[in-house]
Amino acid sequence: MGEKDRVKKVIFFTDLNKLHEALDNFSIKTFAEKKVPVKLHMGEEKNKFFPKPDFVKVVVDELLKVKAEPFLHDTTVAYPGLRHTVSGYQKVAKMHGFTKEKVGCNVIIDDKGVKVRVEGKDYEVAKHLFNSTYIFALSHVKGHVATGMGGAIKNFGMGGVTKETKRKMHDGSKPVYQKDACTYCGVCAEVCPFGALDVKDNSWQKNNGKCFGCGVCVENCSQNALEYEDADLQYALACSTKACVQDKNVIYLNELKRISDSCDCDAYAKNIICPDIGYLVSDDPVAVDKASIDLIHDVKKDIFEKVTHINPLKQVEYGEEIGLGSTKYQSIEI
Repeated sequence: MGEKDRVKKVIFFTDLNKLHEALDNFSIKTFAEKKVPVKLHMGEEKNKFFPKPDFVKVVVDELLKVKAEPFLHDTTVAYPGLRHTVSGYQKVAKMHGFTKEKVGCNVIIDDKGVKVRVEGKDYEVAKHLFNSTYIFALSHVKGHVATGMGGAIKNFGMGGVTKETKRKMHDGSKPVYQKDACTYCGVCAEVCPFGALDVKDNSWQKNNGKCFGCGVCVENCSQNALEYEDADLQYALACSTKACVQDKNVIYLNELKRISDSCDCDAYAKNIICPDIGYLVSDDPVAVDKASIDLIHDVKKDIFEKVTHINPLKQVEYGEEIGLGSTKYQSIEI
């Protein structure tokens, strides 16, 4: 039986006091004596929806209880700003309350990585992730301008690799124009979140300086007049995640609270698009993200696609396709 045919266990709970019980389902005690990166997004400057230090401390305390050696971990970003450098990200982390005094462990930001080949392409996995055999993934679930939703796959797929790899993934998702197929309907320009496209009469123009490589225009072109430079960003994310976590022991905790319209890397994210739901824990990134999407859609049907014009299920389907995990899961509420 292949990975995609296995039914994975996903634990759901709403009371954070049940975190210990949830983690017991996934052999948390085997993390003892191990250096464990707690992979999370500590928020862009001015963002208000990122995981909160008090919540993160609860997770860190659970790892300390089993005598693990946790540290908070993330990587520098490709775009300009404080988080572009290790020292700048450390400043933002401290600004947001992520200090040893408040969360109980050190904060380590990576800027260098090690190449790992997945599906014929190289991904530079952050040094500390590459060197770790035990990892704890803490992912805040929210909308995302380029992937519909950000969860466990996004946490590693973009957050677990170097800025050079991030750039390559975005560049590979930029649109290639097929003039003969274009009807100049203008939908691509309407949905572009960065105002990079201009469609008038019989003219289609792209502003390369504004194009972020999100792939939203390609996703929404019904005429197949746009193709990806290399690959759908959501496919690249799944491959990148596999590069980060394959052959490792990983527990995934998804927080379904403060579910915002945009990513924790967006300083201008402003709207909550779904009421708080709770928490999910699994040892499978595909299953935990699929369960997250299903729970959110039960409350707000297709909300991510309505807000972002992107189908968030693609990343989990690609993940299953490449053997990252399974979309089949058994949900157990505690």
